[in-house]
Amino acid sequence: MAHTAPPTHARRRGERFFGIVLAVIGCLVAVVAVVALNHPNGRRASAANETALVSTSSSPTSSAAAGQSTASANDPTAAGQSAAAVTTPPPSPVRPALVVLNNTERTGLAAGAADTFRHGGWTVTSVADYANDILSTAAYYDPSVPGAQAAADQLQKQFPAIKRVEPRFGDLPAGPIVVVLTDDYS
Repeated sequence: MAHTAPPTHARRRGERFFGIVLAVIGCLVAVVAVVALNHPNGRRASAANETALVSTSSSPTSSAAAGQSTASANDPTAAGQSAAAVTTPPPSPVRPALVVLNNTERTGLAAGAADTFRHGGWTVTSVADYANDILSTAAYYDPSVPGAQAAADQLQKQFPAIKRVEPRFGDLPAGPIVVVLTDDYS
């Protein structure tokens, strides 16, 4: 009994079918790879949303984020990384300038606190010593300045060493927000 080889036509048809299946699988893998690169973890925001978030924020970190976001939008290799690498904070209320007063015996406390506030994105216009019976570290806001109370509340949330937010009283120097540091400030 002789062994007969399968017909050439049937073998070619099977090889063609197998080649087509491999080509389809290859295309699907390529599509999935492109989608995954453009949308890592499903968190990529559209370029329009990134621009809107960057342009509405006024904090110093947003201008750095704006440069990164713009670079990502123009650089196709960074496009898949921009949403994960650039996190734009939500818009914050206007931050009026601060006056920082040291109501303790510790030398340089107000200057150190002023540096901390500046690193947190706040503007400090003056630093001085102060002597009064202040119970605890407080941010005193000027009620006649629109948004000053909300900004003082934001300052307290950002820096929990500020124990209270209160309306200003007459003995304080002028300013939308005056921070008076006491012995409880650390």
